[in-house]
Amino acid sequence: MKHRKPTPAWQKLGLRVSKKLAVGATALATVFGGLAVASVSAQASTDRSSYADTVGNPTFEAARKKYGLTKEMKNGAILHAWMWSSNTITEHMDEIAEAGYTSIQTEPMSKIKVNDANGKKFTENWYYVYQPTNTSIGNFVVGSEDDLKAMTAAAHAHGIRIIVDVVANHFTADWNAIDSDWQKSEYFHARNSCSGSGGDNIDYSNRWQVTHCHLLGLWDLNTANPEVANRMHDFLKTAVNDGVDGFRFDAGKHVELPNEFDGSQYWTTILQNGSQYQYGEVLQGDSGLDYKAYANLYAKYGEGGGGATASDYGKTIRSALWSKNLNAGNLMSLRNGGVNDDQLVTWVESHDNYANGDKESTYLTNDQIRFGWAVVGARAGGAPLFFNRPKASGGNQPQFAEASQLGDAGDDMWKDTAVAAVNHFRNAMDGEAEYLRNCGSEQNNNSCLMVERYKTDNNAGNDGVSIANMGGDQNLAGTPTKLDDGTYTDRVNGGTITVSDGKITSGTAKGDAVSVYFNTSVKESVSATVSKKFSSNTIKVTLNASNATNLTYSLSNGKNGSFVDGDSLTIGGDMEIGDSVTLTVKGTGTESGEALEFTATYTKVEVQTNTIYATKPSGWSKMYAYVYTGDGATAKNNA
Repeated sequence: MKHRKPTPAWQKLGLRVSKKLAVGATALATVFGGLAVASVSAQASTDRSSYADTVGNPTFEAARKKYGLTKEMKNGAILHAWMWSSNTITEHMDEIAEAGYTSIQTEPMSKIKVNDANGKKFTENWYYVYQPTNTSIGNFVVGSEDDLKAMTAAAHAHGIRIIVDVVANHFTADWNAIDSDWQKSEYFHARNSCSGSGGDNIDYSNRWQVTHCHLLGLWDLNTANPEVANRMHDFLKTAVNDGVDGFRFDAGKHVELPNEFDGSQYWTTILQNGSQYQYGEVLQGDSGLDYKAYANLYAKYGEGGGGATASDYGKTIRSALWSKNLNAGNLMSLRNGGVNDDQLVTWVESHDNYANGDKESTYLTNDQIRFGWAVVGARAGGAPLFFNRPKASGGNQPQFAEASQLGDAGDDMWKDTAVAAVNHFRNAMDGEAEYLRNCGSEQNNNSCLMVERYKTDNNAGNDGVSIANMGGDQNLAGTPTKLDDGTYTDRVNGGTITVSDGKITSGTAKGDAVSVYFNTSVKESVSATVSKKFSSNTIKVTLNASNATNLTYSLSNGKNGSFVDGDSLTIGGDMEIGDSVTLTVKGTGTESGEALEFTATYTKVEVQTNTIYATKPSGWSKMYAYVYTGDGATAKNNA
């Protein structure tokens, strides 16, 4: 026997009420008793923790995941936006995120020596950016402190973090250009302590000279002086409070370790600044250099890690590119100097390799850079840094063509299809194992190298391979592989490879090209509030996107535009009862590049009414009814 649900008292009120969705309309009296609420106020700290403010921030995390960037800076690719201003970086933030860079490295932010006669030319001028005159933020290349703040805010809105280059070893060589409050002899090492016209004759096997002589005649800071350390610490702390997330320390090996010489506490003072990732320019190879101690020191004070530069591996990569000999055995070791691979910053070239007078990497072509990045950027170890060259410069062109100037973005190689594909591959494979091998069943084609990333779990969705092929087309059938069985798509050239039982069974590595085979494991979508009928005058429709770019919407009544995830539209104001409008939302998958589309239809309907009755108890002076509708509106009636 069915039990009939009792009629609620509010239905006996005899009132005419709206009933769009008469959901749980109730009369409710709530009494709070015996509840003590304590109010506690605390002084908020002005010291920012970069890690808590980014990875620990749900808004930042949503943006990071939208673009598929790595959680830890030490695992993601770094764009070295060399000589870009803060405003230039801000203007390109969408493209940088879409190209898959976890971090951006800027130029030194301190006030610098200015040579007015050179303007913003690169030639005989760029190195003044590495000649501080004090520890204030802002210079004529990167812009003002407000520009820095705007840039870091824009970066965080895209899930990207900012690394600032810091010159903490020296000031400019021109004493008269140094600000007066820094012109104290005790702040610098004595000029006559070392030989050479500027005290700059350095024997690199002598650690005292490396840390006390004047590099290239630049005034060398007395880093054992606590006041110098405190002033540099405050400078870095200010930058972190402005939104900076990490630092790269120029000429790092020229500053003594805590256990060397004067009992200096310089590093232990300045590294405690609230940033999450710090690394030093500590070039390998000097006699007596404790490379491991530097890398461990930088990593110790960053919640997200840190380390030093893998300069030897960069030399190995460039040598392989020049000779077209990508032998897997020669390229496997990152030459880590005894530290963990995730304590390294790797590169094909750095700004010093490119811009210095010896032109060590200047003549590398764009194709060679692509091949090098397909190796360096795909490796499990190291945070790979992509150096952005000045526009129309390098390779077969001048070192500085002056087609762009200081403050401008350089050439477009940083967002090249192959370079971006390697970045997305790296992000998708974060945490996976790696294996390097040469192409072909005999694995003896040294002009073609495969960097496999894999997790043995019978899931082709989290495996892939980056291939640098400096030779002709290479048939990959019969090549052994660590990849799980399945079909993998080349995100650069199209085409596929298939894998079965530990071997590639079909597919070709395109000749003289980079191929990046992997299947996107990131959910890509565009969506909006689902189709529905509404009886209010208007309805708010929310637009959503996940791992998608080029976001647009269009309504069948002619309205259209672009949007970002979470934007909303209000529709219905110009519609009559019975009218319908169709919404189409489109985008492009950030990983797959595929077109995404979603449609929904919204129909305006007449307000439905019901008459309901209730009898007021004799002892009540008034009676109230609250009716809750489906869109959150509330109607209150009394009798």
